[in-house]
Amino acid sequence: MSFKTKYKLEFNFIIYLIGKVISAGVMIGSIPLFIKYFGIQEYGDFVLYYTTFLMLFAGSSGWIVQGILRFYTLEKNKEKIRSEINQMVLNSFVISALILIGVFSYYDADITLLIIAVCSLFFSLFYTSKITIEQALLKSKNYIITDIIRVSIFLIVPLSLKYFIPSISAIHTLFLGVLFSYVLGSLWLSKFRIIIPTIRFRGKTRWRKIFLKYGLPLSLWMVFSPTTNGVDRYVIEYSLGTIMLAKYTAVFDIIFKVFSSIAIPFNNIVQPMLIQNYNEKNYSEYKKTVNKSLLYLTIIFLVFISGAILLQDFIICKYLGFCEQSAMLSKLIIPFAFSSYIWQIAILIQKNLEVSNKTIEMTIYMIVVVIAIVILGIIFVPLYGLIASAYISVFAACVYLLLIIYGTKKHFKL
Repeated sequence: MSFKTKYKLEFNFIIYLIGKVISAGVMIGSIPLFIKYFGIQEYGDFVLYYTTFLMLFAGSSGWIVQGILRFYTLEKNKEKIRSEINQMVLNSFVISALILIGVFSYYDADITLLIIAVCSLFFSLFYTSKITIEQALLKSKNYIITDIIRVSIFLIVPLSLKYFIPSISAIHTLFLGVLFSYVLGSLWLSKFRIIIPTIRFRGKTRWRKIFLKYGLPLSLWMVFSPTTNGVDRYVIEYSLGTIMLAKYTAVFDIIFKVFSSIAIPFNNIVQPMLIQNYNEKNYSEYKKTVNKSLLYLTIIFLVFISGAILLQDFIICKYLGFCEQSAMLSKLIIPFAFSSYIWQIAILIQKNLEVSNKTIEMTIYMIVVVIAIVILGIIFVPLYGLIASAYISVFAACVYLLLIIYGTKKHFKL
C-alpha cells in the first residue's frame, strides 16, 4: 500500500484545507471592504437578498448534489449520467427561478436585480453540479483551484465596478459579483465549453427518480440549515433592522462560516470516502474514517476558538470597524464558534443516516430545529438582541446533534 493510499484522508484533507484557507481568507476580506465601499445599510440589504438566494439555491441544487455524491461512481457510463445531471439541473432551475422571481418581487426588487439574480441561479446550479462531480471523484486539486477562482471573482468584480462604474447601484454591483463568480467557475470546470440541454420534464432517465427520492429531503434540509444561511436572519431583520442584521452577519461570517469553511474538507473528502467504504462493505475502514475525522475536527476547533478569543478585539473593532458596539458584538464570538463546531459534528455523524437512505428523517429533525429557532427568536431576540440569536443557534445545534445520535442508534447497523 502506497503512502498516498494509506493516508488518503489526510492527503486530500491537506489539499482541501490549503485551498479553503485561501478561499475563506478572500471571503473574510470581502466583508470589511464591502461595508467600507458600499455602506453598512447597503451591505445589510445585500445580506437579506443574498441569504434568500442561497436558501433557494441550496434547495434547488441539494438533491442533485447529494445524488451525485451517493450514486455517481456507481454508473459506468459517465457520459450518460453527466447528460442526465445536466437535464436535472436545467429542470430544477426552471422551477426555482420562478420561486426566486416571486420572492424577490415581494422584496420590491427591480427588474435589473431580478435578471441578475436569475442568471446567477442558472450558472450557480451548473457550477455546483460540475464541481460536485470533481468532489465525488476525489479530484481535490481541481475542486480547490476552481473554488479559489470563484471566490476571488466574487470579491474582485464588485470592487472593480465600484471603482470604474460607480453609478451602478450597490445591490446590483454586489450581485454582479455573485453572477460572474459562477459564470467563470462554470466555464473553468467545463474547459470553456458551453453545454445547454433542452427542457424535458417527462424524458425517460435512469437516475432522476433515484436522485429525487434520495436527495429531495436533503434539499429541504439544506434550505433551512443554519450552515447554509438560516432563518434567524429574517427574525433579526424584522426585530432589529437591516443595520443590526449586517453587523450580526459580518461577525457570523468571520467566526461561524470560517470554521465551517475549515471543516468543509471533512465533508468534501469524508463523504465520498464513507460512501465508497459503505458500498464496498469495508465497514472497519468506515468506522476508522469517522473516528479520525471527529478527532481532527476537535483539534482544529480548539486551535480556532483559542485564536478567535485572543483576536476578538481586533476582529470586532479594528477589522470590522464596529468599535462603538465591540463589547456587545464580542459576546457573539464564543457561541458562534461552539455552534459551528456542534453543527459540523452533527453533519459528520449524519453520514450514517445518509448512507442508510434515511434522508427524510434527517429533514424532519431539521424542520423541528428550525421551528424552535423561529419561535425562540421571535420571543427572545426583541428582548435581548443579537446575543439571544447567537445562543439560540447553540441550543439548536445541540438539539439537532442529539436527534442525529438518536436516529443513528435507531437505524444505522454496522
